[in-house]
Amino acid sequence: MQVLAIFTVCALILDACAVFISAMVENYSPSTSLFVFLGLFVLGFIIAWKAAVYLTERFLVSDAQRTANEEHVKSVDAKVAVARR
Repeated sequence: MQVLAIFTVCALILDACAVFISAMVENYSPSTSLFVFLGLFVLGFIIAWKAAVYLTERFLVSDAQRTANEEHVKSVDAKVAVARR
């Protein structure tokens, strides 16, 4: 749940930046500002998700949760390796 809250905050900040940048571009080329906004809008979601995952794993996940996750990944990898044969 925490990662979604962090993602939302990051996405809002990056989307506000996209609006500001596209408004600046609109002064020079109105048709280009739409493409700039759409590109920055999509890029903002990608960056926001990566930032949210990084911040959550770095600052909000305890050592016990990290260890449990690593054990889960190992068990899933072992099951997938058997299925691949």
